[in-house]
Amino acid sequence: MLRYVPFLFVPLAIALVGHSPGVEADRGVGVNLGRIDVQDRLKPGGSYLLPGLGVINTGDEAGNYRLEVTYVEGQNQRRPPPSWLEFTPERFFLAPGQSRTIDIRIELPSGATPGDYFAFIEARPAAEAEGVTVGVAAATRLTFTVEPSSWLAAQRLRVSRFLRDIEPWSYVVEGLMLAGGLAYLARRYSPVRLRNPFERRH
Repeated sequence: MLRYVPFLFVPLAIALVGHSPGVEADRGVGVNLGRIDVQDRLKPGGSYLLPGLGVINTGDEAGNYRLEVTYVEGQNQRRPPPSWLEFTPERFFLAPGQSRTIDIRIELPSGATPGDYFAFIEARPAAEAEGVTVGVAAATRLTFTVEPSSWLAAQRLRVSRFLRDIEPWSYVVEGLMLAGGLAYLARRYSPVRLRNPFERRH
């Protein structure tokens, strides 16, 4: 179960770090969710789709945007590594006033440490030049809890996630496994036994 606060614009900073003449100062950004609280406990090895995050270009310059994971200095909760969060697309173009919904998925490794996690998901303009950071951003607060899980349960979720990723081929694999199981049962418990024509008679 997810709980989220909609339509909240949270500007974190408006500044330019490493200013150069080629940097545009009038690109803005906003998000449509103030926070995303995952109330269900998540299991190591699981894959969880979060509500889509709407990002809008509030400025008057078109440009590329991206999402990134940040934290609060000295926070009590654990920090989820950026590799746990997948953004689709990772980088996207927005014209002035244009918005786009970005898919967010939590991919927990089978060895994820149990506990409470906290991070900010920041939307910001993507720097067009190496070594230049654009400091305007809007953030959504993310919280979730990872529960203790056995090694076997984590591996089962990992296999389930693998089958989901290779769809529709996963249905072919499952069908072949089912057909093989039925063939084995039919051969083992069938009242009719077929004799091998090359078997020597005694």
